[in-house]
Amino acid sequence: MSAKSCELRTVMVMNISTKSHEVAISVRNLVVDYKNLRAVDNISFEAKAGEVTVVIGPNGAGKTSTMEVCSGVRAATSGDVSVLGLDPKKDRGKVNSQIGVMLQDGGVYPSARVHEITRHYCNLYDNRTNADELLESVDLTRQKKTSWRKLSGGEKQRLSLALALAAKPRIAFLDEPTSGVDIFGRDLIRNIVRQLAADGCAVIMATHELDEAQRVADHVLMFQSGQLLANAPMTELQNETGQRQTLEDIFRNLAEKSKSQGTQ
Repeated sequence: MSAKSCELRTVMVMNISTKSHEVAISVRNLVVDYKNLRAVDNISFEAKAGEVTVVIGPNGAGKTSTMEVCSGVRAATSGDVSVLGLDPKKDRGKVNSQIGVMLQDGGVYPSARVHEITRHYCNLYDNRTNADELLESVDLTRQKKTSWRKLSGGEKQRLSLALALAAKPRIAFLDEPTSGVDIFGRDLIRNIVRQLAADGCAVIMATHELDEAQRVADHVLMFQSGQLLANAPMTELQNETGQRQTLEDIFRNLAEKSKSQGTQ
């Protein structure tokens, strides 16, 4: 990626608090129920500014429900959630102005053109985010007149990331940011994620790509059946057995251990 792109990323996040490693999200005894289904079962964790917190686990493990509660989209059944010192549901307006959310399906009208939708998002925030600079940072300048429906899967992901960054967020919720992205796009997104954290943003990244998660994670939340199998720094997880394991190995071992304990 060019030096100019790196400079642009710094511009995008210039409003972020420089108080790195302060608690940005605090979750205590969170429960989320859907009628007779308990999606999230009494979990607690913290996510800090200046760190990438990676959220992993199989489908239906509670990852999305937890992120939705933290971003104010869904109400918790019980428990306490604080986002930048605010209640994400009751103070949603204040929270929304300080967070960026990247949805897996993009949430963009199919006929919307890249530049116009980016400019629209930039105009939603009073922070003078520049649409052209934002698109250059995710390498979409050449597609600025292209409609959403005509973008490739990887291009859609990069545009969704750009839209999430329009707020110059203090917290960025990224749902599967590298899904369907080629190797060069992955490098670009990974660099942006690391730069966000370096500039003080709390990055919450949900992914099934464990190799990708391992490359960027500072802290790891492993979900299984609505509970947390692990809530620890990446280095701590890797060194726990005296050898540096992959995230996939760690997850398999913890899941198997949890399963065997449950059958006893």
